[in-house]
Amino acid sequence: MRQMKSAMKLLIGVLIAAVAIWFVVANYGWVFSKRVRGEIVNVERVTEQTAILGSRPTDAQMHTYSILIAGEDGRMYTSSSVDSQWQVAKKGFCVEALLYRYPPWRLSLAGNFYNARLVELSQCKTKSGMTVPEDAPAVLPAVPEEPPAK
Repeated sequence: MRQMKSAMKLLIGVLIAAVAIWFVVANYGWVFSKRVRGEIVNVERVTEQTAILGSRPTDAQMHTYSILIAGEDGRMYTSSSVDSQWQVAKKGFCVEALLYRYPPWRLSLAGNFYNARLVELSQCKTKSGMTVPEDAPAVLPAVPEEPPAK
């Protein structure tokens, strides 16, 4: 009976370890993802819209971006993304992004990031207050209308 209990404990332990290993392998990018805060240095569409006019474009083709972020830690982070939210992110905005890592068994891509998720987008703060990116649309103050002359 005692051997049966120890065999069951061993079997349950092996099953739990196998499930944990399977989970880490299947979700490696998420498990070892990196959360980055910093300023957007550049965001560019990978595939120009004119290049995919011949056939029916997929969402992945329409919304594939290459991103460069200057992190608060002084490092530069590059990633690709199929997230359409990056279309509104412009150079000079501050961002919090979640960067997924390629697994080490993909030897040619190991250590690189992919599938950047935009968590938060905001204007960067400086000593003098808020800065507005160079190419951000200008917002004009509301001008009260004058009553028509009689």
